Amino acid sequence: MKNAALLLSLSLLAYGLPASPRAGQALSFSDCVKEASTHNLDLLSAEQSLKAADNAKLASLGQFLPQINLNGSLNRSGSDTGIGGALNDPNYSSGAHLSLSASENLFSGFKDISSVDSANAQLDLARAQLTQAKAQLSHDLKSSFYNLLYSQKQIDLLQAIADRNKANQDLVEMNYKGGTDNKGSLLQAQAAYQESVFEVDQAKRGLRLAQRQLAQLLGRALSDSLEVSGSFDVPALAKETPDFQKLVLQTPAHLQSLAQLHLSESQYVSSRGNFLPTLSANAALSRDGSSFDDMSPSWNAGLSLNFPLFTGGRDFFNLKSAEESKYGAEDNLRNTDLKTASSLESAFTSFQNAVENTQVQEGFLTAAQTREEIAKAEYLNGLLTFQNWDDLETNLTSQQKSELSSYLSAKTAEANWELTQGKGVIP
Repeated sequence: MKNAALLLSLSLLAYGLPASPRAGQALSFSDCVKEASTHNLDLLSAEQSLKAADNAKLASLGQFLPQINLNGSLNRSGSDTGIGGALNDPNYSSGAHLSLSASENLFSGFKDISSVDSANAQLDLARAQLTQAKAQLSHDLKSSFYNLLYSQKQIDLLQAIADRNKANQDLVEMNYKGGTDNKGSLLQAQAAYQESVFEVDQAKRGLRLAQRQLAQLLGRALSDSLEVSGSFDVPALAKETPDFQKLVLQTPAHLQSLAQLHLSESQYVSSRGNFLPTLSANAALSRDGSSFDDMSPSWNAGLSLNFPLFTGGRDFFNLKSAEESKYGAEDNLRNTDLKTASSLESAFTSFQNAVENTQVQEGFLTAAQTREEIAKAEYLNGLLTFQNWDDLETNLTSQQKSELSSYLSAKTAEANWELTQGKGVIP
């Protein structure tokens, strides 16, 4: 069996294929960014939408160029309804036609210009949506990555706590058997150990969920072997408060609302153009005859002017509808900017609070570790009751969990702050 596995690995290497792709490989955050940038389905969909909008913009420019058509036809006609012999009967007439025509739109009531403006607005909207998709993916990726890293470190921490509680249980049991402690203390120590074992099992179940969430963002179907590496690099506190009003103008929320306004403005111009005349020029070269061998040439050229007088009120109400939509888009832009400014300040405040809290929790943990070491020595020497020592042990456990949770909270708040700005790590 070992030889077969070795041969399989060698054969895969010979063809340039990995024997077990990414199996057992711990991913750094930069590895996840690279993989998500090329495999995340939401991001790929947004990129395709941008390409479609770009092509639609190019298509809208075609209406400013001449439209050229080539047409040819060959037919036979007559009054006899019978089918037999129709093609060879000399009483039937035949005809042939060839033509080359060109037309140019000279004025369309500014509807052609508004069509290009609409395509540009759609392109701007697609760009803003892609920026939003990148920011959302960056937020989700950072949150999921550090959530998985937290789960891995949490298991290690909880296992260390369980080992310490087991040692404490053995110590209390020894004192109980020696007559220096009571059964209640022993039962309390046993319950604390059982709880710590449960927390380890619970954390392992949470690890599998965190693996699944990160795998989905990376475009992977399997997640059981997914592992990450790194540390909680908590940034320093900001030295000054940013200009939130200035940041608003750079957010995808503002850019999307602005593009929607430009789109509604172009639709309003197009609706207004229905009340204006249209002017076009056309020319054609043609040849007609009984067959392609016997054809006489002809040509024509002219201008065409069209002025709509009455369309049943349709154009009037379409214009009113477009006007109301434009007013609504203006109000939506102002409302979006107000909400975004509030969201930016809230996200920044939460981020700074979370960063500062990590420093507080580090200080509490240092104090709890020192107090626990002193208390254990006093308990061993009979200078401290079990209850007082157990309170300090419980406090140490709580502070160890709080410190680790504060790191995760800081990275989550950082991801929220970046998302609100429309920024992130996705290029």
